[in-house]
Amino acid sequence: MLRRSIPLLTFAILSGCTLAPSHDQEKTLHAITAMETNVNGQLTAMSEQINEQNEYIANLEKELSSIAEDLNREKTSADTRSQVMVETNIIPPSVIKPVADPKVAHGKAILGEEEWVWLDSVQSRFKARIDSGATTSSLNALDIQIFERDGKEWVRFNLNHNSEVYEPKPEIVEAPVLRWVKIRQSTSENASRRPVIEAWVNLGPLHEKTQFTLADRSQMVYPVLLGREFFKDIALVDVGKQYVQGQSVHKPNIQ
Repeated sequence: MLRRSIPLLTFAILSGCTLAPSHDQEKTLHAITAMETNVNGQLTAMSEQINEQNEYIANLEKELSSIAEDLNREKTSADTRSQVMVETNIIPPSVIKPVADPKVAHGKAILGEEEWVWLDSVQSRFKARIDSGATTSSLNALDIQIFERDGKEWVRFNLNHNSEVYEPKPEIVEAPVLRWVKIRQSTSENASRRPVIEAWVNLGPLHEKTQFTLADRSQMVYPVLLGREFFKDIALVDVGKQYVQGQSVHKPNIQ
C-alpha cells in the first residue's frame, strides 16, 4: 500500500511545483527520491524480519509436532507393557511389599512375657519369665553346696524343676561363684546371701552369657527369670504376647 502511495505523492508534488523555478524543482525531486529510497529500504527490512519470524514459527511447530509424536509413542509403549503384565499376571516389583517379621522389630528380637530358653549348662530347655521390672536374672537352685576348686569358690546345685517337656530329673550344675548378693524377702526381716553365677542362654536368635542369682524357685511356675541385664539393647519385650520366639534351638557351648 505504501508503494502505491509513493507515485501519487510524487505526482502531486510535481503538479504543485510546475510554476517553481527549475533549480528548486530538481532539489525537490532529489528529496522525494531519497525519501522513496529510505521507505523502500524500511519496507525491505520489515519484510525480511517477517520472513525470519515465519521461519522460526515453522521450526517451533515442527519441534512441537516431534515432541507430541514421542509422547504418543511412550504412552503407547507403557500401555502395551501394562497390558502384557495384566495378561501374564506379572506384578511389578514395586507392588510387592516385604512381609514384616513378627519376631524382630527395629533390628531387635521381640520377646513375650513368657518364652522357652535353652541352658547350655545342662543341655535342657525350660520355661522362662521375661521380667522388665527385674534388673538381674534368677535361676532355680536346690541343694546348694559351696566348695573350693583351684583356690576359687564354686557352687553345686540341682536345677530340677517340673517341666512340661521333660520328666523331672536331677540337673546338677557346677559353676564358679562370681559374687554374693543380699536379698531381703517381704515376709522376713533378715536378709539372705545368695550366690551369683554366669550361664549361657539361648532364646530365639539370642545366645548370650548372663548372670543368675541362685534361689529356690521350685514353688514357682518358671524355673528361670530373665531380667533387664539379659535383654538390654538387644531385645524388646511385649508383655501382651507369649512364646514369640518358639522353642529355642540348641547351640553348642561357648565357654
